[in-house]
This record gives sequence, C-alpha cells and structure tokens, in this order.
Amino acid sequence: MAQLMDLLYTIGQTFYLRGKSFIMSVQKPFNLNKWIEENREHLKPPVSNKSLYPEGTDYIVMIVGGPNARKDYHYNETEELFYQLEGNITVTIQEDGEAKALQLGPGDMFLLPPKVPHNPVREAGSIGLVVERVRGKGFTDGLMWYCDNCNHKLHETYFPLDDIEKDFFPRFKEFYNSEELRTCDKCGTVMEADERFKG
Repeated sequence: MAQLMDLLYTIGQTFYLRGKSFIMSVQKPFNLNKWIEENREHLKPPVSNKSLYPEGTDYIVMIVGGPNARKDYHYNETEELFYQLEGNITVTIQEDGEAKALQLGPGDMFLLPPKVPHNPVREAGSIGLVVERVRGKGFTDGLMWYCDNCNHKLHETYFPLDDIEKDFFPRFKEFYNSEELRTCDKCGTVMEADERFKG
C-alpha cells in the first residue's frame, strides 16, 4: 500500500494548464486507514465514491464503498486501476458479446484496459481504491445497460466527465425513469429500477 501511495504522491511537479505553468500545492501525507474510518458515512449507496485528491490534474484517486445498486456498465477511454482494501468486489466486463465476472478480495489488484465496459458491484461493508486518468479534451465517458436475461444492450449514453461524483446521476435518472429504455427489444425483459436512482 505504501508503494502505491508513493507512486501517486508527486512533489513539486510542474503542470501546464491552458498554456500556463503552475506548481501544484504539495499536500502532507495522511493515513488512509484513518481517513476511511472518518469518512465511512460518506461512502453510501448508490455510487458511494469519494475523491481523495479533488484538485488533482492528472489522476482521479477515490475510495469507493459498498454495497452498491448499480446495473450500468461504465465505458472509459483510459485505464482504471482497482485495488481492493476490505471485503469483495465483482467487476463484470463485456467481452466478445459476453458478460464475464472477475472477483477481487482484500489485497487484490486489477488494471482494466481502456474502452472495456465494466460493472463494479461491491458487497456490503467493502472498501476499494480506484485510480483513473483525468479526462483530457475530446474524451468521453459512457454508461451502458445490458439485459439481465439475454445480455442484449438496452441503452447507451456518452458524455464528457467533469465531476466523477456527480455526472453519472442525470444519466441514471434518465434511464431508470424510462420503462421504454429498460425494456429489451430482443426478449422483452424489463430491467427493474432501483427507486434510489429515480428521485
């Protein structure tokens, strides 16, 4: 864990934003386990994520808690690193037209390649660290839903990601408030909506 945090901790690095050079302020190291204990109340469903470095310009580093109720598949044009700290997570990916489940327990790490639709489902009480790239200009994220019965794609939507803690919810609401979008045009199965996403 210490090596992973050292990798993410950059001192005095110069960044460039809109053609101007600036120095990112250096934050003091902190104890991640203590941070988790102090912030468990914020790691709540339905998405349950909290950014550790909101001001970061290169990486999105976040802690994600379980359980979650997500049925969507996230599409990211960059890699994602999953490191499981407590409990278990099942990351189901779409590959060659099939849903394939990958299991991660405490201490397990997984690097997801770019552009692979993935559905991370976390058990109750679980905690994981996720690292993603900050999206550059022209990058788009996507959300996709697949039929629970036949795995046929129900709906997909793409958008620029500006705030990973907020930008998913309008798309969740659009999907879960529409029975038409949740109805499979191949087998007729209607995906059940979690009421927490409909508000």
